[in-house]
Amino acid sequence: MATNLFVLPRFGESIHQQDLGIYYILNHHTGRVRSLIQLARENVHWYLMQLQPIADGLDYRWSVMSRENDCALKAATDKQIAHYFSKAEYAEPCGAWQVMRNADFGFAKFTPIDDPEDVSYAILTFEGEDMKAPIRLHKAPAEWLEEDSETDILQLEFA
Repeated sequence: MATNLFVLPRFGESIHQQDLGIYYILNHHTGRVRSLIQLARENVHWYLMQLQPIADGLDYRWSVMSRENDCALKAATDKQIAHYFSKAEYAEPCGAWQVMRNADFGFAKFTPIDDPEDVSYAILTFEGEDMKAPIRLHKAPAEWLEEDSETDILQLEFA
């Protein structure tokens, strides 16, 4: 267990309305977009959605990320966050994690102590209470969400 781990999620930037939107996963070898993920909120429930092709392969739709009926994301407790991130590979940089998850997937926000303005995001996958390695998410530019945008999300080059 990492000796310099401090579970202080309240000192981190919480997940809030400004975090809603589209994120993408980059293939760092090719520089191409690998997947589009959306953090969405309906009433009081938060959801993770992924853009997936429909059977004909010409159209896409947003699908809720969950393998079970447990679709809504719930805030992880301090004890759960300590369990997920108490490994040596998460010791540096120092900072605070915020996590929301359902049975299989999660959304994480990391606020580094040294530079609180440099917040980063990750998608998490779980097998029971065990977390696999986080995958870095990049926030999509605001113009991707505008109705009159000339940027068509589906024209992005997928890996």
